[in-house]
Order: sequence, then structure tokens, then C-alpha cells
Amino acid sequence: MGNSYACKRALYVTIVFASFFYGCDTKVDSDRDGIPDKNDSCKMVAAKGTKNGCPIVPKIGKPHLYVETSASMGGYFKNDAEFKTIVSDLAVKIDREISPMAIYLVADSVAAYKQGTIQFSSDIATTAIANQKSSQLSEIIRDIAAKTKGNDVSIFVSDCILSFPNTVVKKNWEINKTEAPNALKNSIFATFSDLKKNGLAASVYAFKSKFYGNYYDYHNVKTKLNGESRPFYIWVIAKGAILSQFDQKLADISSFKPEKNLHFGLIDNAIKDYAIIPQIERGGTWGKENGKSLKDVEINKLEKLKVCLAVNLSSLPIYAREISYLNENLQVITTGCKAKVEVKKKEDLNTSKLNNNNQKLQVDAATHGFLLEVNQMDLDNGTVRLILPRKYDTWFKDWSSMDDKNIAGTTNKTFAFEYLVQGVIEAYDTKDKNYLDLQITLNK
Repeated sequence: MGNSYACKRALYVTIVFASFFYGCDTKVDSDRDGIPDKNDSCKMVAAKGTKNGCPIVPKIGKPHLYVETSASMGGYFKNDAEFKTIVSDLAVKIDREISPMAIYLVADSVAAYKQGTIQFSSDIATTAIANQKSSQLSEIIRDIAAKTKGNDVSIFVSDCILSFPNTVVKKNWEINKTEAPNALKNSIFATFSDLKKNGLAASVYAFKSKFYGNYYDYHNVKTKLNGESRPFYIWVIAKGAILSQFDQKLADISSFKPEKNLHFGLIDNAIKDYAIIPQIERGGTWGKENGKSLKDVEINKLEKLKVCLAVNLSSLPIYAREISYLNENLQVITTGCKAKVEVKKKEDLNTSKLNNNNQKLQVDAATHGFLLEVNQMDLDNGTVRLILPRKYDTWFKDWSSMDDKNIAGTTNKTFAFEYLVQGVIEAYDTKDKNYLDLQITLNK
């Protein structure tokens, strides 16, 4: 009788303790978005105000294609210039594979093209449509941005040459050169600052094409080119969340092969969310605690501590998601321990031991795995901080020239392009200088 009572009492205490323990566990909120992990389908992403804890993905609206048709663009539309193929193919692919698009021809004003993408492809191949007066680049972009409403996307095709109007150049032949770092750059800065204030981000893709026609240097003196290579650029403007999706869809188009690209305003704050995945490439002795720390850490000479952090980098520019870029630029800052990190794409992770549904959901929501290895702890508490600095590729400097009077020597460069891009970079500058800032605590 006594033993029976004792057993029942022990069972009761066990049940109460278990209820209390698991009751507390149901309140765990790893990403601190107000949704307990048990109801949170995206545990590594703080998505406040949603029912399932996952961010609401906005739908891409209507694409609008703006093609500059000023006289300086005429050489791209002739003979076997690759420009025609690239632009017409892009128009048709976006129209068919992403969303039906509207087309506009841009010079000193914006004119709607009403014939559709198939006829557009025919017209730019057979018709001399680039014979109009030009406007200043910053004014064109400002007008296009003003027309970018809601979730719509604007695509602008241009040679992107910074210049004052011809009437101004005639009065001061050197003004384009002397004012490129000043007035012209600041005009671009002001235009893109307004874009940023309105929640718009921008991407630029660089291409090269043969050019048959008159090239106008910074004195507005023309030189006849006969198939020499010239750069041109495709700008994409949209809300940040829309642009991230649209950029990825462009990357998925097999024929869309820019030589270079840059992205601005896609992310304002560093990514700080991640999920610890114990069932992927685990090593050493440790337990998970509060979603952002490890407890009961033991490190010995025989086995190093290994832990996988699942991270969603989909909001970063495409180049910043590349493994080579991440492994080259990721900074590992440690306190009280020594560690190193290897980055892998999600599909390259060893998930053979992954049988926990919550962890499967967390891995599905990620794009990359950060494999952390700690081989020494000097203190009872240690921290590992992973920082990816916000960094722009500098290719645009190699594509820029400040003296194009001898165009034969600068055919693959764009006048003052460096200052155009620098104006955009300054416009999108933020206080947070990092793309990524992850921190994990280790406790013995």
C-alpha cells in the first residue's frame, strides 16, 4: 500500500513537472516576434503582426519598360548590334514569364508604345526609332520613378552618359568634365535620395554591344563608330521587397547575362535572425538555449564543437549571396573562444539526420547554412559574432572615363559613370554598415 502510494505520488510529481516544463516551452519565442515557436512557421524571421510568423511576400505588379531613344542611342539599333537582341529578348521574356508589360520610348519626353512586345522586337530591329532629342539622365530617372506606383516595376534602358544640355555645353565646353564630380553627381544623388524616401530600391545591370552610328563626347562633338563595343545599362526600380523578387526572376531567365551588376536599397538593417539546427553536422557536447545560445559546452582535443546556423539571405543582393563572396568577406569576431566558419548553400548541407519537423521548417525557410566550429574556449562564457560588411563592387570605376574625346581608346567605357554610381551609393547610404550581424553565446 505504501509503495503504491509512493509510486502514484512520484508519477503525479513527474506529470506536474513535465506539464510545467513543456508549458514553459510553449512560450518560447526564438525570433521575438510575439508568436510562440509552436505556432511560428518561420522561427528565424521576426514577422510581427502575422498569424504564422512568416513575412507577407508582396506580389509583383506590372512591369514598365522604358527605352531611351535619343539620337545618342541610335548606334545600338543598327546592323548586328547585340543591344537589339538583349532588349527585345528581355521584353518578351518578362512579358511572358513574369507579367504582361507596358513599353515606353524615352527622349525629351515619355511616349507610350502601344504595339506589344512582339511588334516592339520587330520595330527596334527594322525601324530608326532612336532619333529624338535627349533629356538629362537624372530628370529621366526622376520621371520614371514618379510613375512607379504600388508594386509595379520600372525597367530603364540607357547608355547612362551624364551630361548637361547642349546649350549649356556650348557656353562652357569643359563643364561636363569639371562638374561631373559635383553638380552632375549631386543631381543623381538628389534623384535617388527621393527614390529611397519613397521606399524604392534600384538595381543596375551592365552590358556591352556593337555600336554603329554617331557617338557624342563630353563636348557634344560627334564621332562615327562602325561596330566598336559600347556599354549600355538596364536599371530596375521598385520597392525593396518587390525588387528582390524581380531580380531573382531576371537571374532565372537563361538569356539574361549581364557582365556586371549592382544593387541599392534592398536592405536597410543587418540580418540578425538565424536558427540553430542541432541535427546538421553537429559536433562536440552542447545544448541549445533560448534560440541564440549554447549551454553545457564541452570542448576537448578529440572533438571540436560544431553547430549549424540556418540563415535566410534572400533579401541581400544576388552577388552578396554567393558562397565565394561570403567566405571572402565574412568577419568572425570572437570573445573568450576561438572559432571559424564555413558557409554553404542550403542544398549543399548534409541533412541526412534531419528528422525534426521544426528543424525541417527552419531549414526550408533558410537559404544558407553557417557551419560554426569552435576549437577552444578560454573562459566560461564566450561569444561568436559573424559580420558581413555592406560593400559595393568597384567594377563601375573600370567602366568609367573622364575624357572620351578620343573615343577609339575608350569604347568600352562610359563618360562619368563612376560619378553616376557614386551618387547612387551615397543616396542609399545607411547608418547600419553591415548586411549581416549574427551573434551566438556559448556557456560552459
